[in-house]
Amino acid sequence: MTANSPSLRVGLLGLGAVGTLMAGHWHRLQPVCLPRAGRHAAAQQRRLQWLNGQQQMLQLPVWQGTGLDWLVVTTKAADTLPALQQWAAQLPAVDRILLLQNGMGQQQACADWLQQQGLPCRLWAGISTEGAYLDTAAGQPPRVVHAGAGNTLAGPWQEDASGIPLPPAVTAVADIRQPMREKLAINAVINPLTALFRCRNGELVSNRRYHTQLLALAQETATLSEQLGWSLSEPLVQRAQAVARATAANRSSTLQDILAGRPTELPWITGYLLHCAHKAGVPAPLNSSIYQQLQEHSDRSS
Repeated sequence: MTANSPSLRVGLLGLGAVGTLMAGHWHRLQPVCLPRAGRHAAAQQRRLQWLNGQQQMLQLPVWQGTGLDWLVVTTKAADTLPALQQWAAQLPAVDRILLLQNGMGQQQACADWLQQQGLPCRLWAGISTEGAYLDTAAGQPPRVVHAGAGNTLAGPWQEDASGIPLPPAVTAVADIRQPMREKLAINAVINPLTALFRCRNGELVSNRRYHTQLLALAQETATLSEQLGWSLSEPLVQRAQAVARATAANRSSTLQDILAGRPTELPWITGYLLHCAHKAGVPAPLNSSIYQQLQEHSDRSS
């Protein structure tokens, strides 16, 4: 299940920063793209700049409904189910669907929908710690910039006994929920704070006032994770600070969304965490307060 194969048939639904980066990793497989509703159904071209500065032009033909080993979804969490529903009639030709996204909650919603529809696709979930962002500098063609090396993990959301090779640069894990929860906990600290203060990740440790908030939010989130039975491999307070330092120049995906006037994925990050806390009867006042502030700001801006 961990081996990669050059003969895999892969489709991509969502060609933002992460989707384009994956298309670059998988270019030898000649992946196809699935246009979103209302988008022009034509071959897609993307420009990718790798960490070493090398530029790559990618051409992705539109999927014609032929068999796919993997359909990889890299849309925003909120768009996941609507994007899949658009292709419901063609999904019987798909062996496995991999949701490669931030946040949690959309995975089970998709699993429930696939079961309700009687669709045979097996559902997988994944996370990536690779950094990528869309650069739309004035006077330059849009490009996706590979901003940081990392790992991409994937595993079955529900039982999947039969083995199948994964696309290149993806590693299979038996229990994907564990690393997903760890990433969710870190994102629940860094993303809302960078959005609240409109700052880059590194400022959460270099600015004294922001740092105080990071320590408090990380401690509450760590306590909440423990009470929910989510085991973390290392203390969240130390881990969140280390991630903020290692990605100091980065803008979190939440901040990027806010600056671009797009809906954020916080409902699937902090919102999901608060949903779990509410079900368990566990208080999370700081998470709740910050989330509420950001939601109110979003409502005023819309």
